Amino acid sequence: MRRVELLSPSKNAGVAIVAINNGADAVYMGGPAFGARKMAGNTLEDIERTVRHAHRFYCRVFVTLNTILYDEELPEVERLIHDLYRIGVDAIIVQDPAILKLDLPPIALHASTQMHNYDLERIKFLDRLGFQRIVLARELAVEQLKEIRREVRAELEYFVHGALCVSLSGQCYMSHYLMQRSANRGECAQACRMQWTVEDDAGKVVVKDKYVLSLKDLNLSAHLSELVEIGIDSFKIEGRLKEADYVANVTNYYSSRLDEIVRREPELARVGSGHVVAGFEADPERSFNRGYTDYFLVRRQPGLVNMDTPKSTGKKVAVVKQVKGNQMWVDLLEPVHNADGLCYFDGRELQGIKVNSAEGNRLNCNERLSVKTGTVLYRNYDHEFVMRLAKATSTRKIEVKIDVYAEEEHLVLVATDEDGVSVTIRSDETFEPATNPAQAGRVTGQLRKSGDTDYDCSEVEYHGDTVLFIPASVVNGYRRLLLDKLSLERERSRVTWVQEPLNADVKYTGIADWRLNVVNRLSAEFYREHGVETVEPGFEKEERSAGKEVMTTRYCLLFELGMCRKTGKDKVLKFPLYLSNKLGRFRLDFDCKNCFMKVISV
Repeated sequence: MRRVELLSPSKNAGVAIVAINNGADAVYMGGPAFGARKMAGNTLEDIERTVRHAHRFYCRVFVTLNTILYDEELPEVERLIHDLYRIGVDAIIVQDPAILKLDLPPIALHASTQMHNYDLERIKFLDRLGFQRIVLARELAVEQLKEIRREVRAELEYFVHGALCVSLSGQCYMSHYLMQRSANRGECAQACRMQWTVEDDAGKVVVKDKYVLSLKDLNLSAHLSELVEIGIDSFKIEGRLKEADYVANVTNYYSSRLDEIVRREPELARVGSGHVVAGFEADPERSFNRGYTDYFLVRRQPGLVNMDTPKSTGKKVAVVKQVKGNQMWVDLLEPVHNADGLCYFDGRELQGIKVNSAEGNRLNCNERLSVKTGTVLYRNYDHEFVMRLAKATSTRKIEVKIDVYAEEEHLVLVATDEDGVSVTIRSDETFEPATNPAQAGRVTGQLRKSGDTDYDCSEVEYHGDTVLFIPASVVNGYRRLLLDKLSLERERSRVTWVQEPLNADVKYTGIADWRLNVVNRLSAEFYREHGVETVEPGFEKEERSAGKEVMTTRYCLLFELGMCRKTGKDKVLKFPLYLSNKLGRFRLDFDCKNCFMKVISV
């Protein structure tokens, strides 16, 4: 049986529990330090609380240690990893290979996408080293994924939803160059979400003050079946800074889509146990999004960025017909509600409107309106949906069959869960035979009442002709004992990962320069031991950074503008092009043979 995993982000323990209750098979979260989202750290106590909840459903907890590390930090990292192993964390997600040279417990190792897992040879190197899982680059296309799956034994994790970094992961240095805030240290200043002006070498302005690097959000929900067929093991939702309502909505949506696929394929199963009882209907378009793209999965295409705003635009809901004062009449694409937040583009920026009251197609707003007739309105705050999410409580239940027997006037109960885990209890006391055969129905009815436990005991069967008279309170007590025993047995039977020793003999044959992000002694030793003769210091350790690639991206501005050099439509420009704002100026280089754009410090 092949198992597939839905992996959800967790800002904290509360969000993690919400994710699991809405169908996540695993969650990833930051530890006290060294995660690639500096503002999403968690205490060991909160991580342990998450582990306890997740393991009840055979779900997993991964902790991010995916920053590059300085020498003085390595002893603390080593202690932290031992603490994480002690509290039951299932895996750590790492970027810096110095971690591989520490004294580690046998905790599973995942190669973060920050290790720049784009090139096949790089991925094969990590596989041969012995990583249990490799988190693949977002830029990979279907044919590349197929080739990787053929060549690699490790589990493969791939992003399917959420924000996109415009640069290849682990290869973006713009934030550090501009503000001394390293993306590889979890301090990214998000230069890609800033306004930039593009001009050519003659000073001709190509784009003025636009968000030319701000990608739309990823949404591969329509491609899940294809990714499952390719052999992707884990489907990752981005968003460790997102709140519980976002995580609940997106997780629930993708979990439902995966369930549909699993139901159609007998050889497939989910990693986690249980089914979700949700109090809402999931719809990712009603949560934060910058508009959606499937990026490079199928083919290169324009429309990857929203040049007008890096903010959430939400869902298209109406077109303006008439405006008068603080009222407007619209053609509705779907109902608008009181207190909704709407937005529109005025030709320069995204503008917002709050709806005080909605009466059919007439919207009364909170201020005098300057929006023009024909303007498209988007809803970036769906008040009714947000309130529904806040009130809804999703629960997760593990299916259990209970068989009831009478043996020599003793009550015998056997519980078997959906994973095949089974326990038996036999009453110490004996019970008189019932004079009314309907007593069997009363016993089974009480056993079905699993209440606020993790279990759904809807299938209960009374075997044999002997029916015992057992008071309801006694039946309830034995049901609690039975389910408590089942929980203990489930934990004893839970499959755990053990990291095998790493392979010391594999050689690294990829590009070996400053882009390996080496900033500590152990990382340099690691690469030398694996065949790299000269290990250059990483960008964060370099004093001179002029003329270096501060960003490498498959996204191409020329292609986005319809001026791809392969078509000849770029002839109106004098190259090179330059990218600038008040913080800095960069040269744009275009590797047209391989379809990459590079941002170069000048």
